Amino acid sequence: MGALTAVTAIWGWSFLLVKDAVAGYPVFPFLAIRFSLATLLVLPFLKHRLRALDRPALWGGMLMGAALFSGYALQTTGLLWTSAANSGFITGLFVVLTPLFEAILLRRVPRIELLGAVTLSTAGLALLSLQGGGLTVNVGDLLSLCCAAVYAVHLLLTSHMARRHDTGVLVIVQVATVSILAWFFSVPSIPRIWPIPRPTAIGIAVTAVFATALAYYVQTTFQRHLSALQTALIFTLEPVFAGLFAVLLGGERLGWRGLGGGGLIVVGMLAGQWAEQRRARH
Repeated sequence: MGALTAVTAIWGWSFLLVKDAVAGYPVFPFLAIRFSLATLLVLPFLKHRLRALDRPALWGGMLMGAALFSGYALQTTGLLWTSAANSGFITGLFVVLTPLFEAILLRRVPRIELLGAVTLSTAGLALLSLQGGGLTVNVGDLLSLCCAAVYAVHLLLTSHMARRHDTGVLVIVQVATVSILAWFFSVPSIPRIWPIPRPTAIGIAVTAVFATALAYYVQTTFQRHLSALQTALIFTLEPVFAGLFAVLLGGERLGWRGLGGGGLIVVGMLAGQWAEQRRARH
């Protein structure tokens, strides 16, 4: 659990790094270079695990990679229009969406406590995202919400696949899949790839090493010993870290709406996990 908590802190820090990195650089080339570097980093350590590669593991890793790519594409694009703190809090809604999606997939009626948690988180989302008298939704916040839904799917996929296939194989295939998809969508931006601005280069290096290669190896390795719900509870800390780093290092100001909205989202996430753990005990 300590290892996953450390991963969560790294991901919280990465919101600020990525926002600076894509401020003057195309999103898909950033992701393509980041995940290509991450693939090169994990391959020497995990290549011996490729002996366990079979068709089901390949498809499982590719599915995880497709979900992960979709989530990162939405999140990174959303950071062009919203703050790192907002993105962190809204993306963290995947913690509430995970048990909700799981209940839907298992054709189980969600508990009233879970619906209450969703209501709390939705109120927090409204405080963060709805602007002005016309209740205009920030585009970046909307993309972050879509990202949260995709991350919930990715968490459920990871929990399922990590119990059935070699985790080293899953990490390699997943990260490589994101890289390939990102390069495909980078084609229109190829003329603008070089030179890489300094903030972008720093963002690529740090996120490739710590927030991608190391983080997904740790997540996939340790999540096989935990349920998707237990993992989601640990990941509740991600928006807290994101908001903390955005304020302390990025100079962002949350204001009463940001603090209130972020606080309601975190409370909603904790309430959702409490509800699901109560269900598991009964």
